[in-house]
Amino acid sequence: MDKFESLRQDIAQIQSRHRGRAEMMRGMKVPYYRRGEMSIPAFKMKPGGNVETDGRAQSLKLMGKAAVFPIDFFFYDLEDAAPDNADYKVWSRKFIVEALTTNDYGDRVVAFRPNNIRTAYFEQDVIEVVSGAGHRLNAMVIPKTEYAEEVQDIVNIVRQVQRIQGNDNDIQLEVLIESPRAFMEAEKIAAIDGVSALIFGAWDFARTIGGKVTADGWIYDQGTARQLLPIIAGAHGKDAVDAVTGTLPIRPKMPEGVSVEEYKAALNLSADDPAAAKFGEAFVDGLRKKERALGLARRDAESSRACGYAAKWILHPDQIEPIHAAWSPAREEAMAALTLTADYARAAMSGSGAEVDNDRLADKAVIGTDWWVVRAGLRAGTITGEDVAATGFTMDELERTCVTHDEHSQLG
Repeated sequence: MDKFESLRQDIAQIQSRHRGRAEMMRGMKVPYYRRGEMSIPAFKMKPGGNVETDGRAQSLKLMGKAAVFPIDFFFYDLEDAAPDNADYKVWSRKFIVEALTTNDYGDRVVAFRPNNIRTAYFEQDVIEVVSGAGHRLNAMVIPKTEYAEEVQDIVNIVRQVQRIQGNDNDIQLEVLIESPRAFMEAEKIAAIDGVSALIFGAWDFARTIGGKVTADGWIYDQGTARQLLPIIAGAHGKDAVDAVTGTLPIRPKMPEGVSVEEYKAALNLSADDPAAAKFGEAFVDGLRKKERALGLARRDAESSRACGYAAKWILHPDQIEPIHAAWSPAREEAMAALTLTADYARAAMSGSGAEVDNDRLADKAVIGTDWWVVRAGLRAGTITGEDVAATGFTMDELERTCVTHDEHSQLG
């Protein structure tokens, strides 16, 4: 008789209880993928224009760009990017519904941002846009959050509008964390079913704590709060989205006597390229400022990726490429990560728990971080399913070896 039989039964019951709490990692409960999220104003009109004609034409033209920009996720903005004027808010809602129901967005993640729940605009923002175009929406960006309770209320309201309209798609909430109170509630917010991401709102966060956002230092000055959000989100299988890089890559003005074609070509020159000099000092200075701004966006995005953020906010079209690039490994990098995970899987089957990768001892934890690079490479298209098949393993087999440990089953 096994003298440990009773203990074995107790252990089995204990394991069964703990296996019901699955390991959580970033993105496990997020139904879409994106590297950047771009804000598109819902209203645009030159001074003195007629809102029904000029306002509509300019706004729909601007919002139509979301259908052609190479972005993963966009949201039409009824809050900060729309005039704080009740009359214009009415038209902004109409324009959003028209844009959402007429444009083809392909596989982009489609969202909008209402005004916060404490404003007079919130009710109509949600009812009009969700009832008119909820079937086209994947997400909503929720600003100025203070409590988890209000987020749960918004989830319930949105679901009720969807039910009344007969829509069966689930609209996820991405919640801005922009104040110390919201930061203290972030764990409760991330736990809510229907919330897919926490977004770090660096500027409002600095405002509410009396801090400052600087181009060169904000990722360090607000480092504690910024680092904690991916941890809090990941603990519930949700994503974190990093704040904007506020230094915009404004394109220099077109010099006089230059054709549009020459101007567009010159925008791709380096400020240090001798060919840029013929466009004048002001143009070269503008190029230099643009290059610095793009460098900041690239630096911030790479920092976001290293911190564990799933994406970063985008304000300007020229920021798309450097921000997306942070989550899009080159083929060489993605193939190196794939090769290492496959080598580790073979080593595990033959009796080794680690591989040596140059000067790294690549055990399960190290391989697990490289696995994110493999997944990013597949999503970015820099490696393919054929590359995975060439390793002799399936994706499920590789993931089971290098990531999953709950109810682990041996490869063979």
